[in-house]
Amino acid sequence: MKMKTDPKSFDFDKWQKCMDEVLDETPDLLLTESDRQGEPVLRAEIADYLFRSRGVVCKQEQVIISAGAQQLINHLARILKLMDIEHVCTEDPGYTPVRSILRDWGFSISSIPVREDGLAIEKLPTNIRTAVYACPQNQFPTGAVMPVSNRYLLLDWAEENDSIIIEDDYNTSLSNTEDMVPSLQGMDEGKRVVYMGTFSPTLFPAVRISYMVLPEHMAELFGQIKDEYDQTCSKTEQLTLARFMREGWYEENLCRVRSLYADKLRQVTEAIREYDPAGSFMTVENTQSGVNVILKIDTHARTISTGTSGEARSEEILQEMTDRMIESAADLGIKVRGISQLSSNGQIYLTLSYDQIPIDEIHDAIGDVIQNFKSDVTKGGLNIPSVYEVVRLTEGKPQFLKEHYSRLENSLGAIGMAVPFTCDKLSESIRELADEGGIRNHNIKLDVDISGHSMLYLNPTHYPTANQYANGVKTELFRGERKNPNIKMMDKELRDATDAAIREHGLYEVILVDRDGMITEGSRSNIFFIKNGEVYTSPLHQVLPGVTRGKIIETVTGKGIRVHEGPIFASDIASFDAAFISGTSPKVLPIASIDGSAYDVNEPLLRNIMNWYEEVIDD
Repeated sequence: MKMKTDPKSFDFDKWQKCMDEVLDETPDLLLTESDRQGEPVLRAEIADYLFRSRGVVCKQEQVIISAGAQQLINHLARILKLMDIEHVCTEDPGYTPVRSILRDWGFSISSIPVREDGLAIEKLPTNIRTAVYACPQNQFPTGAVMPVSNRYLLLDWAEENDSIIIEDDYNTSLSNTEDMVPSLQGMDEGKRVVYMGTFSPTLFPAVRISYMVLPEHMAELFGQIKDEYDQTCSKTEQLTLARFMREGWYEENLCRVRSLYADKLRQVTEAIREYDPAGSFMTVENTQSGVNVILKIDTHARTISTGTSGEARSEEILQEMTDRMIESAADLGIKVRGISQLSSNGQIYLTLSYDQIPIDEIHDAIGDVIQNFKSDVTKGGLNIPSVYEVVRLTEGKPQFLKEHYSRLENSLGAIGMAVPFTCDKLSESIRELADEGGIRNHNIKLDVDISGHSMLYLNPTHYPTANQYANGVKTELFRGERKNPNIKMMDKELRDATDAAIREHGLYEVILVDRDGMITEGSRSNIFFIKNGEVYTSPLHQVLPGVTRGKIIETVTGKGIRVHEGPIFASDIASFDAAFISGTSPKVLPIASIDGSAYDVNEPLLRNIMNWYEEVIDD
């Protein structure tokens, strides 16, 4: 699903009317270059609008216009250098591009922590002339709002230390917060505060117009250097926006957009609760932005052994998961950004922008995002080869832990490694993870890479529903083979391909068929067939030796029923009476059909095997 701009978010007819007037009535203005500071008529409209909406006190001569905030930061860096300011403070967590630009300009930079009431003012340096970059209203990414008392303290600090405050009011016009506080610039009467804002969230993506308001003495410095820079904003768009604002249509559109985005936010939060009702995987934070939310993905990661790669490997794995989530969301046309300053201790923080998702597509889009994110986490760390196990917790206790440990030994042994911890240590680590997280019924994944680094984290569950156990699931054949079928090692290329097929065709699972036309196993499960009261499954050397698979074979043979472990050709699937999937998550799950071949989901032996396996778990 590729997302486009929501047409309901902007009145393009009125925008076109303003642009037509610019082209028809003032074509002479378009035959000259744009003012390097920005078109005077637009600067005047901005000054008037900011005074009415945010209490910003300025003249149009103090307004600077550019295409995007990052260009404005470059202008500002040059001005600060002219003022002999060499030190800058930025928020932590905060908007990292600003920090990167200022670092590239050679400023020494201090990170100031952000609390619930905004920037920690007592952490600011004293007796050093400094510029501090802050978002006092709806701080990015935490959503913190600095109260009036703290704003006065910040202004006092700037006065006492002959310093400058850069107030980024990037999204106040769309903010959902009821705690709307006057701008620092207005409270300071424009002496030491640089005010920054943008039209990007309130217009449409193709138009990038940002602005800053400089104190008069800094505006004079800009006047000395502005001829060295070209104006990066389209003159036509500046003149169009000025008319759009003068007619009152900008604020009219803003009211409509606020209401629309409030509805979108409600749908986003409701969809997340629907797709992850327990909140064990994803929770929503900071719903005040108006255009995005913060998602907290909780993996409950716990390092068991550091190996030769050391402690940093755990953070590398989480960053790799984060990068995959950003990429998979982008494939859906949805903007997601990682918040590295908040991500730690197995928790991954992301911002998800919902403003450009059409409102009637939000429910399905969020479902796709969550499904993709779960798949991204399931893959673990991929930049270093690793083997893994997925252990199911039932009422806080791991199922078949000794069997999983034994298979881990075999997998690592096949690549010449020993398990870097004991089974008792694994049991203790799982228990601690479950107790600390209050986790009772969930899957836990264990990754051991070739450096010896071992990490536990929550593996998003895909447990079948009661309806699926009753009526079976739809599957299809898929041409593909594991590189090492007897070693439980992630094959990213195969997993991505099978996941795509499952999503595209609405399947529960796909069944792998090798180059000889023989059925081997599922993409994440083992496969069994039933015919004439006997059980059939592929030979062990062709498949992953599933723990659930082994328990089923042991149980069924113990009941005196014959189990055939031999070749099963895809061309013969219609000859079987019943079929089922086995695995840590599905346990014993009936297959309703494979490539349209239907099976009896109530076949007596199948139902007996389901009951027998539940008895094994209970024991």
